[in-house]
Amino acid sequence: MDVASALRGPLALPGRWLCLLPCLLMVACVTTGGMEARVPTLEEQCNGGRVSACEAWGQQLTVDHRLEEADRAFGLACAMGSTSACMTQGKSRMAQGDLEGAEPPLRKVYEENSEEGALALADLREARGDVAGASRLRWEALGLDKSTVEFALGWRIPWQGGLGGSLDVNVQPMGLGARRLTLGANISFGSESSLNATVGYQHFLTNWAAPYARVLVGPNLERHGDPLNLGAEVGFKVFAGSIGHFAAGLGTSFDGSTYTVLQVGMDWIVALMVLAHM
Repeated sequence: MDVASALRGPLALPGRWLCLLPCLLMVACVTTGGMEARVPTLEEQCNGGRVSACEAWGQQLTVDHRLEEADRAFGLACAMGSTSACMTQGKSRMAQGDLEGAEPPLRKVYEENSEEGALALADLREARGDVAGASRLRWEALGLDKSTVEFALGWRIPWQGGLGGSLDVNVQPMGLGARRLTLGANISFGSESSLNATVGYQHFLTNWAAPYARVLVGPNLERHGDPLNLGAEVGFKVFAGSIGHFAAGLGTSFDGSTYTVLQVGMDWIVALMVLAHM
């Protein structure tokens, strides 16, 4: 073998591999592409129990005017606990004239203490000719999302000077006039201290505003010769849904004191959370 042949031998081998390189790259690309995971469709995600996918699928079907399939998608989301899907399904059925079918999803929203659900159910009742039932639901709607049990801290400013305070526990279930009637207990302290039971009434002008009046009666903790305290208070409340309220009012009591009161009320669960972080 001459020198030229010896030099060409080693140089020829890489050339053959270079010719095969495009084929090897093609095989690698095909193999990698086949391993990519397929993204599930909204329908598949919905059938797999994903609530948001059911709602998105329902919206997509509604745009495509596939209303029966959209109803099924919203129904699945509603069954999984989505009140927005229940509302959409109920309103869609009403728009299509299915008043009987619209009631179950709308009632489910109403039972979640939703004002919107109560108003939609009222519209349904009115469409079915039940004017009295619709009126009752609209009356209930204003108090639906308010707290059933709340704690309230007040600052009492006597007109004769000084500063006092009060602590209230108010109970206002839907069964007592749709939260219009309130029962509670009150501790007032300052120049005069008393422990009182309270009975009150609040009139909802809107879902966030209500004037109120209440009577307070109980033992005076300081005047042993005049042990009974009897008082009255009127004012105005501004509500923040189920979180609580802010109130301002005027009061007077049997002992002759007159005062201004500023009060912050919180749902009992919210109040416990605040206390836990203090």
